Amino acid sequence: MLLVNPCTAFQWSEPLDINGIPMRGIREKQGYAFSRVGYLATKENPDLDPDDIGRAYRQQLRPYSQPTLLQARRDYEQRHVPRFPPYFIIEPTNVCNKVCPFCTITVMERTDAEGKVIKGFMKWETFLRLMEETSQYPVYGISLYQLGESFLWHGKDESGRKLHIADMVNAAKRIGGFQAVNLSTNGDVANLASILGSELDDLIISIDGTTKEVYEQNRPGASGLETFERTLERVHEFLHTKYTRGLSKPFVRLQIINKENTRDQIVEFIRYWIEVPGVDDVFVKDLDSMRSWLGNRVVSDEEDRIKAERVETMPCQHLFAIGSMVVNGDFTACCHDAYTQLVQKVTLPDGRTVNANIHNTSFAAWWNGPFMTQLRAEHLTGYFRMPCRDCRERDPWLG
Repeated sequence: MLLVNPCTAFQWSEPLDINGIPMRGIREKQGYAFSRVGYLATKENPDLDPDDIGRAYRQQLRPYSQPTLLQARRDYEQRHVPRFPPYFIIEPTNVCNKVCPFCTITVMERTDAEGKVIKGFMKWETFLRLMEETSQYPVYGISLYQLGESFLWHGKDESGRKLHIADMVNAAKRIGGFQAVNLSTNGDVANLASILGSELDDLIISIDGTTKEVYEQNRPGASGLETFERTLERVHEFLHTKYTRGLSKPFVRLQIINKENTRDQIVEFIRYWIEVPGVDDVFVKDLDSMRSWLGNRVVSDEEDRIKAERVETMPCQHLFAIGSMVVNGDFTACCHDAYTQLVQKVTLPDGRTVNANIHNTSFAAWWNGPFMTQLRAEHLTGYFRMPCRDCRERDPWLG
């Protein structure tokens, strides 16, 4: 992925000094990972390479990750559309307890075909319907988050039993057939530990800053409260519980987004969190500009032009590899689609017009149908409708 903010992001070409251990970080699709396993091993034996050890450890945990990604890249390069996407990003909820300025939830206008606002929590029946379909295909990974805080999700099954996000995780594995399930959270939730003992593979905790001032700029609370200290306390408590229980799962990644007001804190962030038991790696994530929805609020016009020129005619990788479903079961061509611009209108037998949804069609039929076929054809010929026209995030999905 090309940086969307090459002028203001923190960049390095030599190994960073991480508490006396030189580490470059392991390049991934959307940033650099600094492995705690590699870090600790090199503290014991300075002749070792912490990044090599971290890379090998990660591959050992997820042996099918690299082969799946390489196949998806080959498909994209050949402009081949698999009959069913290997990856999914779905939205358990579009409710959040933060109003982060770089997130499109701040401008979200999710509506159904009648213009009614879509906001709330995915119904269990909706989620299971998709899982029952994915179980019929060779899927690999699912991210249970889009524009909301997934740890806020709750629901009920048909018997009335109360459900929480761990139930969704387990169903993705046991019913949906996914080999890798991951969650992302801002960490400022009281139920982080509820995920321990579930089948969750990866948990990303985003704490974008080492000081209260920077953190509150990046992760302001929706209620207007300052939550830096509370978030740190909750995250530390969760990590301590995971560590003292001797749990290897989930793989916990402490994340900081690489942007102008964090650039001077990134090394300090890595140095701090890589020492904390329960953390598996520290991740420096590339910034998404979300320009189609946020304009120049995240990246300046001048800086934006640099990447805009390089992805000007690039077909989006998302269209060839990733399935997306929002909170009410509507299918969308992009998980960033905050204005509901990339949904398909369909007419039901009773004459009603609705959005293509897991309750009125299958995902496979939609993925291989006229709407997605037309959208891909547009990208391949260099025509980009909104929001695709102004989007700079066409390349992070497969790297």
